[in-house]
Amino acid sequence: MPHSRPWSPLTDAEWSALSPHLPLTGAGRPIPNPRARLDAIFQLVTTTLPWCHSGSTAAPADTLHRQFRRWARAGVWSRLLRLAARKRAPKPLRALLDWLCAAHRRTYRLLGIPVLTLARRLNLPRALPGPSWLLPDPSLAALVHRAVRHFLTTPLTRAAVPYLRNLRALLRTAAGRRRIPACLQPS
Repeated sequence: MPHSRPWSPLTDAEWSALSPHLPLTGAGRPIPNPRARLDAIFQLVTTTLPWCHSGSTAAPADTLHRQFRRWARAGVWSRLLRLAARKRAPKPLRALLDWLCAAHRRTYRLLGIPVLTLARRLNLPRALPGPSWLLPDPSLAALVHRAVRHFLTTPLTRAAVPYLRNLRALLRTAAGRRRIPACLQPS
């Protein structure tokens, strides 16, 4: 899925909308030039390139990836996605929605199922790392588990066997695919 807005450096309005939500201080040294670092992260997440091919002058690829991971674990990307997805979000923040979706997609390998749940709850399929029907579905899994528990508490009959087979197939579907073909992954 091509991005509706190709990468370009952050404008002053976009930076002023983002900067209050970024943890720029904390233990250790302050982040040198956080705007350039965020620009480099956005430039990379809007492509399918691995982190080692960043080619950024803002910071080495390892530093960019480490910063991305720290912000992912701190919930920065999820918080920014929630803010940008609101109907009354500021216009500069709304303009960054595609880039924030791309960053959120990259957090899936770090954070797991909560990333999928948030993207589905916000109704942002472009924030998912693949087609929805190939990804794990926790709500379907919970529904199937309730049905299985019901069958296990009642005496089983021959008529229940086809239902149990269908429930097993539904559980496989709810687990999602182990690998998503590259042709189906969003770019």
